[in-house]
Amino acid sequence: MKILFLTRWFPPYGGIFIERHAQAVSLFNELAVLAILPGEKSSGLKPVIDDNADHPGYTVIRYFYRPSRCRIGMVAGMINLTRFVIRAFAGFRYISRNQGSFDIIHVHILTRAAVPAFLLNLLTGIPYVISEHWTRYIPENWGFTGVVRRSLTRLIVHRASAVITVSDFLKTAMEDCGLRSKKFLIIPNTVDTTLFTVAGKQEGKPAKRILHVSNFNERAKNIRGILRVIKILHEQRKDFEILFIGGREPALGEARKYASGLGLESPVVAFKGPVPAAELADAYRESSFLLMFSNFESFSIVIPEALSCGIPVLATSAGAIPEYFSKNYGRLISPGDESALLDNLNFMLDHDESFDPEHLGEFIESRFGLKKVGGQLDEIYRSVLYPNCTSYP
Repeated sequence: MKILFLTRWFPPYGGIFIERHAQAVSLFNELAVLAILPGEKSSGLKPVIDDNADHPGYTVIRYFYRPSRCRIGMVAGMINLTRFVIRAFAGFRYISRNQGSFDIIHVHILTRAAVPAFLLNLLTGIPYVISEHWTRYIPENWGFTGVVRRSLTRLIVHRASAVITVSDFLKTAMEDCGLRSKKFLIIPNTVDTTLFTVAGKQEGKPAKRILHVSNFNERAKNIRGILRVIKILHEQRKDFEILFIGGREPALGEARKYASGLGLESPVVAFKGPVPAAELADAYRESSFLLMFSNFESFSIVIPEALSCGIPVLATSAGAIPEYFSKNYGRLISPGDESALLDNLNFMLDHDESFDPEHLGEFIESRFGLKKVGGQLDEIYRSVLYPNCTSYP
């Protein structure tokens, strides 16, 4: 089968989890990724083709549009949607002429990216499925607003051949917003277990390392809560350091400034910003455990990545995390509970080596590995193309 991913996020412009799904799908199907992205300069209707060496197994075609500068939100939104749709149809033509027709469009992230797929389905009958990752449907991060957006999203979701969410938590949140699908399915985010492996953990370090990896969205990730507790912990013991990876300006600078205001400096607290995947895998393996103190999450891919590298996790029971997390993988605490965070940081620093790295890695391979998730997505595609078959060609 020929699958087309259609997305408004794709690395290096966010959406690493979409890239991982592309890796998984390409193991079973011919795949092209069409990414329509905002940029300082428009590419017009000229595609930007990624070097295949960067994405072995599939092709990435990008189009860039300049976001509207109109200060009226609804008008700007309509202009941006129009620019997006025009480039998406240019991409459809380019891919069809150069790679042949595609069987299914797999949309990632509602709502804008789904509009061209919806329109093409009306015109040609090519089916589309949707994967949703966004937390905008939950009260803590409410963003599913506007009569036009809500009505259009409901129409698009209803017509989709399948809607895939990364967790039951997100599926329920979408249903609570009145989104109804013929087929709601749960397929988790995936981990490249050939990259995130159990190996090479450093020995004899003078301090244990705590690792935090996120986009530094304060409302979601609660970076300041972590730093407040680290301040207290450092007053109690000196045998640890914490490394923060990820985040971009201005969030990264704000986190550094807050840490400095608490008197937390390197080497106790260090910030590294975004790093390549291979460097991130090394950081997991060189750490004692991963720390996530999130207020809300639709999935949290960094937790399976850390487990795949054989390190345990201290996290909150936010959103979907309890769906796949067990006491064998670390500790869960309530969101925002800084007292519990302090107690469990002490526990993890004293007991991180009691968790079996091989067991953690095997669990991730069996549930979140590329072959596992790619096979699940392949089965969905076949059920869409051959709805009346009990066994698929």
